Amino acid sequence: MLELPDIETITVELVAQIPKGRIATFREIAIALGDPIAARAVGSILAQHKHDCPSYRVISFDGTVTDEQAKLLQAEGIPVRGGRVLSVNKLLFREFRTGKPLQKLQEIQNDIRKKMHLTPDRADYRTVGGVDLSYAGTQGVAAYVRLELDSLSVLDTQTLAQEVRFPYIPSYLAFRELPVMLALLQKLKDQDSLADMTFVDGTGTLHHRQAGIASQLGVMLDIPTIGITKSLLHGEPERDLKTLAPNEICYIRIAGERAGAALRPREDAEPFFVSPGHRVDLETAIELAQRALTRDSLLPEPIQRAHNTSRQAAQTIKGKSARKDHQLSLFDKS
Repeated sequence: MLELPDIETITVELVAQIPKGRIATFREIAIALGDPIAARAVGSILAQHKHDCPSYRVISFDGTVTDEQAKLLQAEGIPVRGGRVLSVNKLLFREFRTGKPLQKLQEIQNDIRKKMHLTPDRADYRTVGGVDLSYAGTQGVAAYVRLELDSLSVLDTQTLAQEVRFPYIPSYLAFRELPVMLALLQKLKDQDSLADMTFVDGTGTLHHRQAGIASQLGVMLDIPTIGITKSLLHGEPERDLKTLAPNEICYIRIAGERAGAALRPREDAEPFFVSPGHRVDLETAIELAQRALTRDSLLPEPIQRAHNTSRQAAQTIKGKSARKDHQLSLFDKS
């Protein structure tokens, strides 16, 4: 349903293009991928692939290098003094052969934005669901919890584990977590087991391209979705969130328009952020988020339940893996 570029492999291939005696920064590699926001992800990838490419030729923007890098770079004729590469701009390599895969993912998000419907298609919601994802090593463990809205009692829970390869890059979270969530929610949709409204751990319109994971899930599956996050990815609050009283809301604007809202559930809690994903408007999203809170809630109950369920399922997988590794270790010693 969703074909994704292999960002790890592409990053290694880009670094392999840097010629001897030249350097690149993490930011330049990220630009070659299609977005400078991926610079930190580039660093994480190269830390795992030190022996797959000349990663020592990729340095910080200020020229800082490790002692090991300094030795390797100096052996190639690159001047290093005091732990810094001299004449960084002169030695910088930018002539990458690249298809800029992240730009293609931006195009997907922009296309999703055009297909979003930010109007509710029903007046009565009897059930709400929440979907979240936790990690067990390289596996993503998605959980979906369906609740009755009035009582917030749990009707059903489902989980699904699947390998995750796409790295974490801000504003591209959907492409890391979507494949697992899509697989689980598609299965539940086929079984007619989805709630009237699904809360997603991630943004809807409060996103750099106003099409976060909640919007992408909603459009791809054609289901109503609301995005819920604990931090503000994008947008400007109408006022200082520190002044927000319990049960009070503060709208978040993007390009002058209200795109989401901050809600403070109680006195000793930080605000969380609500944004429409698909087939719902902002006011309905806020109303449903408020109805899904309990007296002790930090987040709407569907999201909190989904988070707890996915985390428990991930811990179970980790436990099984640890026991298996222990048994193999005992076998090797025998």
